[in-house]
Amino acid sequence: MFDSIAPTYDRLNHLLSFGIDRSWRRRLVRRVVESVPAGAQANVLDVACGTGDVSIALKRQGLDVTGADISEQMLAIARTKAPDIEFIYGNAAGLPFDDGAFDCVTIAFGIRNFDMRARCITELRRVLKDGGILAIVEFSIPRNRMWRGLYTMYFKHVLPTIGRLISRQAYAYTYLPESSFDFPAPAMFCRELEEGGFREVTAESMTGGVAYLYTGRK
Repeated sequence: MFDSIAPTYDRLNHLLSFGIDRSWRRRLVRRVVESVPAGAQANVLDVACGTGDVSIALKRQGLDVTGADISEQMLAIARTKAPDIEFIYGNAAGLPFDDGAFDCVTIAFGIRNFDMRARCITELRRVLKDGGILAIVEFSIPRNRMWRGLYTMYFKHVLPTIGRLISRQAYAYTYLPESSFDFPAPAMFCRELEEGGFREVTAESMTGGVAYLYTGRK
């Protein structure tokens, strides 16, 4: 599925979110940068990196970045956009890295797609150094009733129609709202991270609860 939408992925991300996805990713990057001690050279693993937007933004902040994804077509686009970043095939359920290899791990709008999420969380923690930071941005469902109603109408009806017309892939943009509504509520996902061994877990609402920034420390 992800290979099939790769050619239109970036354009649709920005179009369907009215460009707000850029601010969500910037906030993720800012949080990672803030976690790095002044003068330190940190290395970051960007899991489910897609076409590389977060990886590129992290690199521009002077960080050493490796991107990993299971979509070869997404990775091909990422390599074209940023030849100076290493992009590799990597499944979050079995990452091809040594224990404690990274100072930070990031995921932007990918963890809701993971099978065996508990196992993946264990893997994310495994590849982090002691004290390392996990930062995740993911969709959520607004709590305000009126905002939730508008969001639901757009997400379930308007977004799939636009996505289908531009990408010619009907299932992918039906799957997006379905997977978002199936993803745990913020408090529940925080518990999943804590059960996976992370501490200092936080969840920050963005754009009225449409997305959340989650962080945790190994």
